[in-house]
Amino acid sequence: MISLLTTNRLSKGGRYILWRGLILLLLLAGGIALHAQSRQDLESRRKKLIRDIELTDKMLKKTTKTRETTFDRFVMLQRQIEQRERLIRTIDAEIREAGMAIDRTAVVIVSLERDIIKMRADYSKMVRNAFRRKMLSNPLLYILSAESLNQAFRRWLFLRKYDRYRKTQAEAIVATQQALSNKIRVLEETRQKQETLLVTLQKQKAELDNEMRDKENLLNALKKDEGRLREDLQKKQAAHEALNQAIEQIIQAEIQKKVQAARRPTSGAAAANKKPDAVPASGADDDADIAEIPDDNLTMAFRQKQGRLPWPVENGVIARGFGRQKHPTLQNIEITNNGVDIRTAESSPVYAVYNGVVAGVQFIPGHDYTVILQHGNYYTVYSNLSETPLNKGDMVEAKQVIGRVNRNPITSASELHFELWHQKKRLNPASWIKK
Repeated sequence: MISLLTTNRLSKGGRYILWRGLILLLLLAGGIALHAQSRQDLESRRKKLIRDIELTDKMLKKTTKTRETTFDRFVMLQRQIEQRERLIRTIDAEIREAGMAIDRTAVVIVSLERDIIKMRADYSKMVRNAFRRKMLSNPLLYILSAESLNQAFRRWLFLRKYDRYRKTQAEAIVATQQALSNKIRVLEETRQKQETLLVTLQKQKAELDNEMRDKENLLNALKKDEGRLREDLQKKQAAHEALNQAIEQIIQAEIQKKVQAARRPTSGAAAANKKPDAVPASGADDDADIAEIPDDNLTMAFRQKQGRLPWPVENGVIARGFGRQKHPTLQNIEITNNGVDIRTAESSPVYAVYNGVVAGVQFIPGHDYTVILQHGNYYTVYSNLSETPLNKGDMVEAKQVIGRVNRNPITSASELHFELWHQKKRLNPASWIKK
């Protein structure tokens, strides 16, 4: 006859294994949740880089291979190499992440296998002992052979408890086996993904080697044509300066309107109480004027969109970034970009990134049509448009088409020059639009 103490000892042993398995699975689930987010971020980054590389590759193939387009192809190829290097680093990180996931899953599989062996052994031992003492072969006789009614009742309670525990142990074994099967399946899927990533990594490295050789050949060709490059740079800088002056004049005019509106008294009583020295004298610091302009609802709503503004084109890649940077080929020469240059498909529609009003429309040689939209105290600039239906004062909605990107007849490239201003301060548009 199995004593209650013996059965309880077996029960505690089984419960220990069961709880240990549950705790292990919970800890693993927590770790998986954190690493799953990391894997998702890496996978999302990889897919976006692949899309950008494919788009850049299409644009490179469309660029005519002439002496005049060598510099343009060099810039795009340099951008392509940077993207591919980031892609290789991302894939390498994914492979490492997959490797760590394989190691974690393998540890869990070993632990689950040990638990199943232990649980089966305990279960078999418990059943054998029960049969040996006639508990399962003839439970009624086990109860009736009791020495007293009280002992018979306790035996009946014990058999009920024993039966529930036996079923629980059997269910625990089945659940653990299912968990083990799932982990083995996940392990195999992760290994297959890792192998696929390794093949992709090798392919990307081979492509990178080819592009590096092409870049070196283009660089050698450009070094032989440095005189023409300097002349082209001077022309571009002159066109760029004309664009800067036009933008600054339009924004300055809008700022002055707001300053005057902010100074304008709201009533006759306010005008009477206003001190004469409250209005800055002519020639006062511009920052003092700007400080008088309050932030309206549109300004605050636009500011909250930082990092979440839509792209001004449907598909594109940033060919040249914001700020001061070294010239790609000319030594000791630096160029300044007040915005970003987005390479896109020919005649692509250009969209307003937010609600606003047209502050100005200008045609500037070298940059074609330029549209400036005002969003409270913020301004967005869209330059190099072949056409635009807008006029000064027009209201626009977010994602409204405001024109189409012009095609360069020499390089066959289509680039949108996009700027973002807050009052008189130039901002980096790349930190405002969606990644």
